[in-house]
Amino acid sequence: KLTVEPNADGSLDSPVDEAEHDTKCRGKGIMFLLLAILMSTTHGAVAKHLKYIPTGQLSLITGMYTLVFFAMIVTFQGIPLTGFSLKKLVFLRVALSAVVRIAKVWSFQNLPFGNATALIFTSPIFACILGRVFLKEKLTLPHLIATALGLTGIILIAKPSFLLTGNTESVPWYFYLIPIFGAICMGSAYTAQRYIGQRVNKIAISVHMCLAGIIASFIFQTVSRDRYVIPGCLTTRALLVFAGITSVANILAINIGLHYEKASTASLMRNLDTVLAFLLQVVLFGEAADVLSLIGTALIVTGTVLLTLSQMYGVECGVEL
Repeated sequence: KLTVEPNADGSLDSPVDEAEHDTKCRGKGIMFLLLAILMSTTHGAVAKHLKYIPTGQLSLITGMYTLVFFAMIVTFQGIPLTGFSLKKLVFLRVALSAVVRIAKVWSFQNLPFGNATALIFTSPIFACILGRVFLKEKLTLPHLIATALGLTGIILIAKPSFLLTGNTESVPWYFYLIPIFGAICMGSAYTAQRYIGQRVNKIAISVHMCLAGIIASFIFQTVSRDRYVIPGCLTTRALLVFAGITSVANILAINIGLHYEKASTASLMRNLDTVLAFLLQVVLFGEAADVLSLIGTALIVTGTVLLTLSQMYGVECGVEL
């Protein structure tokens, strides 16, 4: 029979048991974050495979699946969707998320999968820059290094003809402006969310984001004059359903993972998206990854890892701008 000695604060919980409990919780957090990475990359791969489905239509379908998911949570928990504060800022956050949704789907469908993923995940770098401008957050040496690495990586992946000669890319360099614009919008959305904080329920914001995404997808589909495609085979229909499921699973897994892990840890792990995307690019889609793209991706991942580690451990290197 074990006798549990009182702790220093008088409690009867064994410190060893608490450590084991923390380890189990961290294990759960890592597991769900890895699941979120898998679901996010799988969703992008499905969008890439379904490139004959118009961008607006595909984004519209996945948005409807996500809306149904959050509508059930709102109904079950009785979360109000109106009457909150900071309406203008919430509207900006919601509008930016709608732009990001379309930009991501378009990029996955029209660009090499690994390149599109790498460029979209430059969003933490833009978030740091915008945080300095609008929230007066400190801009330190790790921020500057990460920004320089990120911008260099963008150039190496996009290979603009006015900077790099001998561009043999199968798509024009200006196509890469779409994921870059999406990353800027995503960074702006993160900045707005940091200002909003806990003053507005995140589930309520998520519902409005889904609604805005559906509206934006319909507008994009109309403006682009793409015809709606009725899937003629069972495989395509199944993949459309699977795209919606992976979208919902990604959101669910990342939220559960953040319950156990820090946001900085989650941000660090999301770099695995890029690595997995390049593997799928070669294995599933047969798209060879050129040396410059791999170097650019490595620079972007290095920059975001450096940025995340500096936030986790409070590294400022004595530089503040």
